[in-house]
Amino acid sequence: MKRAGLLVGVLALAFAGCGLISSPPIDNPFGLQGQQTTINLGPSSAATGSLSVAATFNDTTLNLPVTPTGFNYSLAISGVTLSGSNCPSPLPSSISVSMNLSLTVSDNPPSGPRQASATANNVQFTLNQSGSSYTVANLSATLSFSNLQTLLDILQTGGQNTASLSGTVNTTSNPDLAGCTMTITWGGGQGILRF
Repeated sequence: MKRAGLLVGVLALAFAGCGLISSPPIDNPFGLQGQQTTINLGPSSAATGSLSVAATFNDTTLNLPVTPTGFNYSLAISGVTLSGSNCPSPLPSSISVSMNLSLTVSDNPPSGPRQASATANNVQFTLNQSGSSYTVANLSATLSFSNLQTLLDILQTGGQNTASLSGTVNTTSNPDLAGCTMTITWGGGQGILRF
């Protein structure tokens, strides 16, 4: 029995060393749940626009059995609406969307400002009409932070933090959405620590 316990411990450390173990998901780690972004889609066949949203969130306690090797954040969108007098009528039943995104997490403790960033390019998903709004299908947007230790310090110490998400949006549909205002309601998404 002792050998079995020892073997499990050794395997856990080996897998951790290889980055094969991850934490349980951390829901809404950056406070984006329910935040909204309004995007004015410019006149073009791709109906392009810019997005930005910011949220504040408090420090959290992370139970870290060993030093993490990475932190991945899976972005979530809970819903999308389209409005504006220049929107086509009827609205398209399906819309293809592509985004380039940048997420910066920061705080300002007494020792001075800190920030950690992650990007995701060519994030593609589909919007399907559901009544007067749209649901999101096939969204797979994972942002990985390269400056991991700074991110962990921000998340755990220093007081109130800020998350700033920005990027560009391209839409493809028939008819096109040039002149529409797109409102995105963000989900909280999930963070995963890798060990």
